[in-house]
Amino acid sequence: MIDKKGRTTATVLYLIALVIIQWAVIGQGFPINEKLLWFANGVASLLLGSRLLNPHFVPPADVATNSFVAAGTLIAAVAAKPALQSDLIIIWLAFSACTLCFLISIVVLLVKRTHGRESRPWALSVERAVKAFGAPRTIFTLVILILAWVFHRASPIEIYAILTTWALIVAFDPIEALWQFAGWVHGQFDQDEPDVLGTVAAHQAPGIVLIRQDDDVRHKSGTLMAISDDQGPTTLGVALNYVGRDEGVLLRALNLPVPEALKEQAGKATVGSGAATLLPVGDEEAQAVVGLERIGSLCGIVDSDSDIEFIEIEVTNDEELSEGCLIDVNIRNDDVIYQIVGGVTREEAVQQKNKYGYVRAKARKIGKWNPEDRKFEPIKWLPRINAPVFIKSTNEFECNADAVGHFPGTDYQISIDISDAVTHNTAILGILGIGKSYLSIELVERMIAKGIKIICLDLTDQYATLLSDFVDQDYQASVNQYLSSAARGRPVTRGKDEGGSLHSFNAAVNTKISEFLSPATDQSILIFNPAGFRVSKQTMNAFQDQAAFTDLTACEITAVFSSAALKACQEIGMVDAARACLIYEEAHSLVPEWNSVASDGDKNATAASARAILQGRKYGLGCLLITQRTANVTKTILNQCNSIFAMRTFDDTGKEFLGNYIGSEYARVLPSLKERHAVFFGKASSCDDPVMIRLNDREKFLEAFRAAEDNNDLHR
Repeated sequence: MIDKKGRTTATVLYLIALVIIQWAVIGQGFPINEKLLWFANGVASLLLGSRLLNPHFVPPADVATNSFVAAGTLIAAVAAKPALQSDLIIIWLAFSACTLCFLISIVVLLVKRTHGRESRPWALSVERAVKAFGAPRTIFTLVILILAWVFHRASPIEIYAILTTWALIVAFDPIEALWQFAGWVHGQFDQDEPDVLGTVAAHQAPGIVLIRQDDDVRHKSGTLMAISDDQGPTTLGVALNYVGRDEGVLLRALNLPVPEALKEQAGKATVGSGAATLLPVGDEEAQAVVGLERIGSLCGIVDSDSDIEFIEIEVTNDEELSEGCLIDVNIRNDDVIYQIVGGVTREEAVQQKNKYGYVRAKARKIGKWNPEDRKFEPIKWLPRINAPVFIKSTNEFECNADAVGHFPGTDYQISIDISDAVTHNTAILGILGIGKSYLSIELVERMIAKGIKIICLDLTDQYATLLSDFVDQDYQASVNQYLSSAARGRPVTRGKDEGGSLHSFNAAVNTKISEFLSPATDQSILIFNPAGFRVSKQTMNAFQDQAAFTDLTACEITAVFSSAALKACQEIGMVDAARACLIYEEAHSLVPEWNSVASDGDKNATAASARAILQGRKYGLGCLLITQRTANVTKTILNQCNSIFAMRTFDDTGKEFLGNYIGSEYARVLPSLKERHAVFFGKASSCDDPVMIRLNDREKFLEAFRAAEDNNDLHR
C-alpha cells in the first residue's frame, strides 16, 4: 500500500500531466470558458479527493463535500449555455442526482448514532448507498464524462485526450503502480535478514507459546515477534517472561492474530516454519495492535481457577503491584476493573524437568467504570484464561463533595448515600489512631447537610471540639443543665423501683430529645457524654427512710437516650428517609457484648439500645457505631449495620466477624491496612461489592464539601 508521501508525489505528477494536456491540447492555455470546466473538476475534485483527502474510505461528511462541489461544477456548465436542449437536460439530471446525494448525506450525519456501533439496517443501507455514489472516483467521473460529451464531442482529439487521461488516472493508477514496483525492487536489494529470536518449543492453549532461544539475550516484556506455523497463518507474539531452560532459554509469549496494518511486515519477517522473528514497529503501527499502547503496564495473565467473582493472575511483572491496586482485564470487549486482594507463590512444571516459580495474585471484580455516573457497573461474566492483565493507572484523585474516598493511586471515587448509611446503620471498626474519628466527623457533616439530626454519645469529649461549627453552644448548655438538674438527688421511696433520680432523668431526656427532634427545632446536633451524668437508682426497698443507691453506668444512660430517640421518632411518624442518627463513639463501652458487661443492668441496657435500633428504621432512626474492639460490641446492633468501614484491626474475633461481611480475602488484609485506608461495603456504598479505598483527607474534604454546599445554598 502506497504511503502518504507516495500519494502526494503521484498527485503532483498527475497535476503536471493535466496542466500539459489542458495547455497543449484542450484550451491552448487556460481560457475562462467551458473548455476549463473538465480541468477544474479533475484537479480540484477527482485528483485531490481520491488521492489525498480520502484515498481509502469516504465518510458521509466527505460525500457531502464531493456532491456539493460536483453540483457547483454542473451549475457552471449550465451557465456556459450548451448548444442543445438535450445537453441541458443531461446536466440538470446530473445536478439533481448530486443535490440529492448532498441532502441524503446531511441526513445521514444528523441521524447517525454518535456513541456505539450503528446497527440499524435502514441507516446502514442509506449510508452505504451515498458513500458509493459520493466517492470521488464515482461522482467526479460522472461529471467529467458529461462535460466531455457536452463541450468536447465535436473535437475527436479533445475528447480522446480527456477520456484517455481519465482512464489512466481512475482505472490504472500508473504512477502509484510504478512507485510500488520501485519500492519492491529497492526492498529486494536493501532488505535486511529477519532477526530470528528462536524456535517454537510448545503451544499452551489458549493463546500462549513457548519459544526456545539459542542465545542468552533477554527481551523485555512487550517485545513483538512474528511466529510462523505449519498449521495456520503467521501470528503475532508478545513477549511475557522467561520460564526456564531446555536446550536454550525458554521465553513465553502471548499469541495473537496479526493486525491488518502489520500483515505485510509480519510476512517479510517470516523465515520458516516454527520460527519466531523480531518484529520492530513504529509508534503509528503500534497503535494498530489492541492493547499494545499499554504493553508497558502489562503485569500478568489470567490463570486457572478464576471464577465470576475473583480472578487468579499469574504475575509476570510485579514492579507496581501491591494490595489494593487496580488492574483491568477485557471481558467481551469491556475493560473490567479488579482490585488486588492477595497473593501467593506457586511452582509448576514447564517442559520436561523445567520448574517455573511465579507469584500468583488474587483480585476481586469491581466492575466497569461509568464516567458519566462516576460509579462502577456490574459485569456478569469472567475473562478467558491467559487474557492479558494490565495495571490500571489514572489521573490523580481530586477530592469532591460526593466522594467518601477513592481507589488508591487512581481517580476512581467511591461515594456514599448518607440517608441509607443512617437508616440501615453504619459501623466504623478499627484500632486506635488510624482515622476512625475523622471519618465519623465527615459522615456527621454529610448528615447535617442532608437535614438529619444527630444525637452523639461520646465518651471521649472530642466531638464537641471537632463539631463545634455545628453546635449551638447556648442550646447545648441549656439542655445539659436541664438534664443535670433532673439527675441530682437521691429521693427514697418505699419500693426500690421508684427511688433515685432515674425516673426524673428519664422524663427530662424524653422531653429534650422530643423537643430537639421536632421539625420546628432548628438545631442539628446534640452531644452528650454518658459518663458525665450522675444518675442514681435505688437498689433495695427503704427501711426507716433509708436505702442503698447506685449510679447508672454509661451503658444504662446510653439506653435512656436510645429509647428516648425511638419514642420521639415514633411520635413524629413513619418515614422512608433518614431523620435522626444516634452516634455511639467507643461503642464497646456504650453497647457492649453480653460477655463483656459488668452487671445485669448493662445487659438490660444494651438490649434496650439494640431494640431502639432494630425498630428505628421505619421511623427514620439509625445509628453510626464506632469502636476499636469489634469483639466487645453487641452483635445484636452490629449485625444490623448494613454498611461497614473496616479499618486496620488485629484481633482474630474481629477479623472473623468482618469476614462474613467483606469476605475472607479482604479480612486477611486488615492487619496491614495503612492509615486512612478502609474496606468499605454495604447498601450505602456506590459499589455493589467490598472495595479497599483511601479515605478523604480532612482538609481536602472540608474544602470541596463546604464549597459545594455554599454553591447549593446560592441556588436554593
